[in-house]
Amino acid sequence: MTIEELVALKGGKYADSSATVTGTNSTNYRFLVVNDDVAFSALTDTDDNDIVAEWGIAGKTITSGMVLAPASGKPFKTVTITTGSVLLIKL
Repeated sequence: MTIEELVALKGGKYADSSATVTGTNSTNYRFLVVNDDVAFSALTDTDDNDIVAEWGIAGKTITSGMVLAPASGKPFKTVTITTGSVLLIKL
């Protein structure tokens, strides 16, 4: 199954440069797929765990095709993109 099929089946959200997406347990954004090389200024789960620190990606550019998810298994709460774009996927 492709990422596009996942978004179509369960929903999702596209976000790009300078965007901030706020999620909840209800929006259920469980993982994200990097669409265009991306850098994040904030990335947290619904328990406010800092995923940028968790993954050690502060100041780093994540390449297209990479998949990220919180280790907690909780949905994303805050996704703030400095550059690039992502697809947030609901499960």
